[in-house]
Amino acid sequence: MLDLHIHTTASDGTYTPEQVVRQAERKGFSPIAITDHDTMDGVDEALRAGRQYGVEVIPGVEISAGVELEVHILGYGMLPDHPVMVEMMEDMRAARIERMVRMIENLQRMGVPITQQEVEAEAEGAIGRPHIARVMIAHGVVPDVRTAFREYIGVGAPAYAERRKMTSEEVIRNIRAAGGVPVLAHGGLLKLTQVELNGWIDAMVRVGLMGLECYHNAHTPAMERFLRGAAEKRGLLVTGGSDFHGETRKDVQLGTGLARWTDPQACCGRLLRAIQSAQDSAAAT
Repeated sequence: MLDLHIHTTASDGTYTPEQVVRQAERKGFSPIAITDHDTMDGVDEALRAGRQYGVEVIPGVEISAGVELEVHILGYGMLPDHPVMVEMMEDMRAARIERMVRMIENLQRMGVPITQQEVEAEAEGAIGRPHIARVMIAHGVVPDVRTAFREYIGVGAPAYAERRKMTSEEVIRNIRAAGGVPVLAHGGLLKLTQVELNGWIDAMVRVGLMGLECYHNAHTPAMERFLRGAAEKRGLLVTGGSDFHGETRKDVQLGTGLARWTDPQACCGRLLRAIQSAQDSAAAT
């Protein structure tokens, strides 16, 4: 079994990279990919744990991109210390802090007793809205994360603030420049018609998109079939992942949403070969 979309405490997951790897070992998952939001800070720990517990770990990241249309791009195979990745991760970190400050100010104006220091302490890594929600829960403002998003910090809620993001084209090109493989994450969740999504995929393939995440915990069978067909038509890589975050969503565990993926090892083999080729190409430039 494998899982190519996993989050840790380096972003908004609840398990450390080592804990994730240990859980993967106990449940028989290998390889796995660590794909935290806008950061690769958890990759080194995960790689060390992988060597210790005999789990193959693929370095990865999930980057929020786009201006009018927000999309998530998974990058596989880049090294965390590659100059292109270091610069991009620093920009992402700064954008997250800027957004956090604005949202906290909005909440304070609403009378919510929350501080930047509390959110930073809760996050430990890349700061996201779930960390703000957890501090709100600790203060007794809301009973759970979903309520915090619905009433305060979700899209359209009174304390919500948009985050500065890079374009999808920039993210894809940076991942390729760093020797990585860019893949569209959970494309079935985009609010696009199939015609619109096909057009977006074609445009991104022209700038270097290499794969589609066809299997995901929120994808329906129809979504899987559409994305699988779109990938095969264009010769793109096929990937899948649970989008595991730990205790945040108990209904999503390692492997959730991957039951209908009939050829995961073959698809992963193609991904690993693509990563090696991408790394070789980047090293030659």
